[in-house]
Amino acid sequence: MAWKVTAMDVRMAAALAQGVDDVAAFCRAQKISRETYYKWKRRFDREGLEGLRDRSRRPASVPNATPAEVEDAIVRARKELADAGQFNGPFSIVDQLTADGVWPVPSRATIARILARRGLVRPQPRKRPRSSYRRFQAGRPNEMWQSDWTEWRLVDRDGARRPVAIAGTLDDHSRFLVGIGAGTGDGTGELVWAVMAAAIGAHGVPMSSLTDNGLCYTTQRRADHKPAAFQANLAALGCQSIASTPHHPQTCGKIERFWQTLKKWLRAREARNGPYRTLAALNRDLAIFAEYYNTRRPHRALGGRTPAAVFAATAKARPADRPLPSRAQIYRCHASTGGSIAVAGPAGAIRAQLRVHLGGRYKQLPVTVIQDGLRVAVFSGNQLIRALDLDPTKIYQPLHP
Repeated sequence: MAWKVTAMDVRMAAALAQGVDDVAAFCRAQKISRETYYKWKRRFDREGLEGLRDRSRRPASVPNATPAEVEDAIVRARKELADAGQFNGPFSIVDQLTADGVWPVPSRATIARILARRGLVRPQPRKRPRSSYRRFQAGRPNEMWQSDWTEWRLVDRDGARRPVAIAGTLDDHSRFLVGIGAGTGDGTGELVWAVMAAAIGAHGVPMSSLTDNGLCYTTQRRADHKPAAFQANLAALGCQSIASTPHHPQTCGKIERFWQTLKKWLRAREARNGPYRTLAALNRDLAIFAEYYNTRRPHRALGGRTPAAVFAATAKARPADRPLPSRAQIYRCHASTGGSIAVAGPAGAIRAQLRVHLGGRYKQLPVTVIQDGLRVAVFSGNQLIRALDLDPTKIYQPLHP
């Protein structure tokens, strides 16, 4: 780098060369301290004009600098995480180094500086600071679930790409993935309800459900205001449906951000094993991912805890009209030739099984039953057939009590 000589350097050089009779007066005139004057004088006496150049203030040695082998381990961990389809920022690298037994493990800030120094981080000066966002989080598990679906593509044997849908449901409080599954793109309505029903059977009925304005979730903004099957089914179970403001994906930000994590992982699997060709293979890997995401992947928004740990740490919320805890049951059966089904009798019922009449039009029809205490809802596919509160004093539950 070229050395720029300032006017002050020239005056100082001339003064030092000729000598200064009154050092204090000279320092006052030049607005410098006497310590500065004598520093430059010592340099000038030893090195001449070269001694007036600016010098690096970096210390000759840094005893607490991160060892080179640890820096190499950081770079290696970042690449390994990226190859595995996992996020590879400083937070994840700390966990990876700890698992690999690297010592000492630098702080996240130190790792960020090392990545930037090695050119592995792309600056994002226009990115909004995290502090500028207004965050919302439900206070308890099952207080609110976020649901959405996204598109993925299978590759046929001839190389053609076939779109399919992946539906998922995430607990807002804990980020716990309560349900996920893939299906054909033309049956999205049935797919999103199948995933929700399975999640309810495994984890109970949520207090509320948050979705975007997709027609498979809500039709409240259509002129006829006829509820979608997803809305009607949840209402039958006592769950409140909430739709986000149109063109405002931030409302469902947790599930939207989840898709990034999932797709990065799926692309890494495809890079190693080849593209997905069947729904069975895709669903098998989705189940593997769900177990990894829920129980083994530390979540940054949860302070490094896993979603499963946070989901299990607090008592679960319930629909407002059923505050007492109970475990939802989901099972499939066929209606009888008379159009009725058998359901489990709740505590205190006069029999272990009660019969619910559906109507003659549904005889021998395969149905799905979700039972939550006294509340029973019966579905054919994603269509609600009947919802009722059982009367435990009656064996037969008529269609019109």
